[in-house]
Amino acid sequence: MTQFRHIRLNKNRESIEFKGRGQGNPNIPRRNKQRHVEFLRRRFDQVFQEEDNQNTSASAFASKNGIYLEFEGQKDKDLMIYSLENIGQRIRLCNVKEENETTYATVFIPDDKTQYFLTKIQEYSEKNRNQKLINSIEDVHLALVNALWTDKVPISEEKTEFCEIWLSVYDKNKEKHAEVVSRFFETCDKLKIHYHDSFISFPERAVVSVTANKSDLAQILLHSGNIAEFRRKPVSTSFFIEENTRLEQEEWISDVLSRTEFVNGSNVSICILDSGVNNGHPLIEPMLNDKDMHTTFSDEQVQDISQDGHGTGMSGIATYYNLEEFLASSEHRTIHHHLESVRMFDTNNQHDERLYGDEISKAISLAEINNPNNQRVITMAVTANTDITADEKDFYKSKGNGEPTSWSAAIDSLALGNYESELPGISRLMIISAGNTTFEEIVNLDNYQDAVINHSVEDPGQSWNALTVGAYTEKIDHEDNHYSLYHPLVEKEGYSPFTSSSVSWSNDWPVKPDIVLEGGNLGVNIHDEEFKYTEMENYYLLTPSHNSQMLLKNFSSLGMTSSATAQASYMAANILHEYPNLWPETVRALLVHAAKWTDAMKKQVFGNKDIEKVNKTERRRLLRIVGYGVPSLDDALYSVENAVNMIIEDELQPFKKESSVKMNEMHLHEIPWPEELLLQLADTEVEVHITLSYFIDPSPGKIGWKDKYRYPGCRLAFDLNATNESKEDFIKRVNEKARDDDNEVWENQFKDASDRWFFGRDNRNTGSVHSDYWSGTAAELAENKYVAIYPQGGWWKNRTHLNFYDSKVRYSLIVSISTPEKEVELYSAITNIMSKIPQEITIEPRTN
Repeated sequence: MTQFRHIRLNKNRESIEFKGRGQGNPNIPRRNKQRHVEFLRRRFDQVFQEEDNQNTSASAFASKNGIYLEFEGQKDKDLMIYSLENIGQRIRLCNVKEENETTYATVFIPDDKTQYFLTKIQEYSEKNRNQKLINSIEDVHLALVNALWTDKVPISEEKTEFCEIWLSVYDKNKEKHAEVVSRFFETCDKLKIHYHDSFISFPERAVVSVTANKSDLAQILLHSGNIAEFRRKPVSTSFFIEENTRLEQEEWISDVLSRTEFVNGSNVSICILDSGVNNGHPLIEPMLNDKDMHTTFSDEQVQDISQDGHGTGMSGIATYYNLEEFLASSEHRTIHHHLESVRMFDTNNQHDERLYGDEISKAISLAEINNPNNQRVITMAVTANTDITADEKDFYKSKGNGEPTSWSAAIDSLALGNYESELPGISRLMIISAGNTTFEEIVNLDNYQDAVINHSVEDPGQSWNALTVGAYTEKIDHEDNHYSLYHPLVEKEGYSPFTSSSVSWSNDWPVKPDIVLEGGNLGVNIHDEEFKYTEMENYYLLTPSHNSQMLLKNFSSLGMTSSATAQASYMAANILHEYPNLWPETVRALLVHAAKWTDAMKKQVFGNKDIEKVNKTERRRLLRIVGYGVPSLDDALYSVENAVNMIIEDELQPFKKESSVKMNEMHLHEIPWPEELLLQLADTEVEVHITLSYFIDPSPGKIGWKDKYRYPGCRLAFDLNATNESKEDFIKRVNEKARDDDNEVWENQFKDASDRWFFGRDNRNTGSVHSDYWSGTAAELAENKYVAIYPQGGWWKNRTHLNFYDSKVRYSLIVSISTPEKEVELYSAITNIMSKIPQEITIEPRTN
C-alpha cells in the first residue's frame, strides 16, 4: 500500500476571546459566629504560647523570625487555602495535604505579622468580613515536623536517612534561590546536619538533600524560616537482569553487521541516561563513539561497569529494536540515528545522596554541549523503588497517587526547556520507564493482575511532560527443555505481568503509562506449588552483553519496562529522522496517537464484554494500566489513502492581565474535511481521532495539589463540534464569553457532547497529552470540522506576583480520519483541498 507523509496544516485558526467554565462554590461549614470566634482566639493564644516555650529552649543562633502554623479544615469540607496566604505581608503558604478527608495547610507567619489572622477574626466578628475564610478553619495548631512532612512513609525517629528539604523562595521579597540555599546550608553547618551541596530550582521553591532523622528536622524547623515541606528522597532501583544468556556464534554478529547500514553524520541521536554503555561490543561500536560517552561521576568512568549491564542492554534495543527477529531474518536495514551515553547511575550503590533531578540536568547538559545541533531523544529506564523495605509496604500498597516529586518535576522543567536559567521554548523529547512490578510481588500475591494494579508507576514516571512507557508482551514461546512444564502466564499481546499502573491514582493526575511496548512474559506451572512461577530469558528481548569478552558471551537479555522504553526511543528517533523539524510535543503526540489497545488487553480487564458496552469508568481501569496501548511505527510515520493524519503546531496565550488576570483566548481550527466525498459515502463508517500534546510549566511545591490547576502553569483541552451543531453554537458551548443565553443550557450540552467519545472528557483531560476518538457515519462527520483548543486554570493565572500571566504555551494537534473501506481515497481528496492553500511542507508519497 502506498504510504504518504502526514499533512501539515498552516495556522489557519481563529483566535477568540475566551472565558472558562466556573469551578463552583466552595463547601464551607456553617458556624455559630460568636462561639467560633472565641474558640479561634483561644487557639491562637495557645499556639503562640507554645511557640514562645519552644524558642526559649532553642539555640541562640539563626532565629527563623516567624512561626509555622497548621490550619485544619472540617472533615469533608473545603479549607480556603489560598486565602491563608498574603505575599505582600510575607505570609507564605508552605504546603497543603489531605488526610482522612480533612485538609491541612501549613503557613509561615513573620514575627511582625502575628496579629494578621487575629485581625481577620476581629473583622469577621464586627463587620462580617472574611466569612468564608474564618468559617472554613476548624482548628489551628503549632506546626511541628509532622505538619511539614508530606511523604506517605513517616520519618524515622532515630535512624538518619536521605531527606529532601523544600525551601520557600519568593521573588516578591527579593529572595534568590542561591541566597536562600546558602543561608540554609549555614544553618545545617551549625546544627552539624549533613547535606549534599547542590539544589534544584522551581518557581518559589528550592530543593536540597540532607541526611537526617526526625529530631534533626525538628532542629531545622526551629532555626529556618524558609521551610515549605520535608519529603523522603527517592532511592534508585537496582535493575536485575538474568545472567542465563545464550552463547551465539560470532558469525551471527558479522551477518547482522553486513546487513546493516549505519548512516554517518546523522544528527538524530538517542541519549541513554543509565549505568554507561560498553561500546566495545561490535554491535554497539558503529553506533556510539567514544566522544559521545560521558559521566556525572567524579571517577570519570564512562563505560558500563555495572554487574547487570543495564545501560548496554538499553543501547542494543535502542539500536536494533528487536535484535532476535533481526538475527533470524535476511532483512537489510538502514539505521538513521546514533547513540549518546551518560553514566549517571551506579546500580551497585544504594547510598546515593545526590538529587536525581539535578543529576539528570547535568547529564543532559554534557550531551548537549558535545553535540548542540542534535535532534535528540533522551531516554531513561531507571526509577525510584516505591517498595523500599518490607516494613514500609503497607504505606505504598495501592497508595501511589501520582503526585509530583523533585525528580519528576525536574524532568517536566527539562522537557519544557525551562530548567533554572534556560530560555523557555527549547523543549526536549524525554522518554522514561514506568517501573516494574517485581517477580516477588507476583509470587506473593499469586495474581499478576492484582500485583500490577497494586504497583504504582514509579518516580519519576508520573512526569507530565515525559512519555512514560509501560510493558505488554508478544513473548509466548520459550523452547527451553528445562522448563517444558511451564507455559506463558500472559497470552500474546496482553499487558506484561511486569508493567506498573496508575489505577490507584486520583483522576486529577496523568494517565500513566502513556504507551506500552515489549516487556516480556513469565512462565507458570499450575501443578508446582513451590515453584509455580519462573523467569526465562527467552521471554525477554535479546541484546548485546556488556562483558562479552570476560564471559565469552555475546548476548544478554533485557525485559520489563526497560526494554519497552528502549523500543519507544527507537520509534521516536525514526520519527525525528522522517520529520526533522517536528517539535518534541508532536513526536510524543504521534506515538500516543498511533497506539491501540489489543484484544488480549481488553480481555484481561473486561473478560468477554463488548468494549463498546463497557462504560467510561470501567475503560479508565485499562487506560491506567496500558495507557493508550501499543503504538504502530508505520502509523506514527505515515498516512495512507483511507487513514489520514493532519498535524498542527501552534501556540496560545491562555491569560492576560487587565484589572486582574483573566482568561485570554481560545483557538478554533477548521479542519479541511472532504465534505463532498463524505456526503457521497453517506452511511460508511468513519473514525475521527484527535490527540492534543503540550508541555506544562511545573510548580511542584505541595501547596494545593488537591486543586489540579496548581501544579501546571496552564492546562489546555480540546473539543470538536457535534453533529447539527453550528460553529456559533459550538463556540458558545465551550466558551462562556460568547454566551448571551442561560448558562445551564450550555453546561448540559457540554456534558452531553462528551458522551460520544470513547474515553470521554473526564478520562482524557488529565496530564498534558489528551487523546480520544469517536466513530460515526461519513455524513455525520461532514459537519464536524471545527476543533477548539481552549485554556483551563493554572498557577500562571493564580500566582500573579511571579509575572507569568502573559506566557504562551505551545501545542501540537493531531487530527485523523479513517475508514475500514480501503478503496476510499480520503488522502487524495484532502490534499486536493490543501493544494489551494500554501503549505509549509511538500507532500511526498512513499512506497514500501
